[in-house]
Amino acid sequence: MREQPIGKAVEDDDWDPGPVMWPPEKEIEVSAAHESLVKAVAGSRGVRFFTAYIIDVPSDCFLGDVQMAIDDVAGEACGILLTRHVTGVNAETGEPVLTDEATRPFKFACADGVEKAISIFCKNLSLAGIFP
Repeated sequence: MREQPIGKAVEDDDWDPGPVMWPPEKEIEVSAAHESLVKAVAGSRGVRFFTAYIIDVPSDCFLGDVQMAIDDVAGEACGILLTRHVTGVNAETGEPVLTDEATRPFKFACADGVEKAISIFCKNLSLAGIFP
């Protein structure tokens, strides 16, 4: 899990993932990406999609899954946060009913790779009050 990278990236004063961390992101097929994210980057060529789950460091709680679309040619990234909430209980099985929610896609300039894009996205979620 990434809390603070070691080496060259530590020298970058802009790098500070804040009070969240995530395991190494993994690349996903466009078919596995959320439809709102795919729609937000429609028309771009060479876009790659990634996912990682986010953990709040102080509480060690799962905050959601981030999906990122990275357009290396344009130097842009677009991200969404996917969360899952219990919205009821199945009367027959007693199992919880889970509902998925996604934030609106957030597009921003980023030519520094997926890790940096996730960091920027998480900072914006904190500024918006979505993350603690």
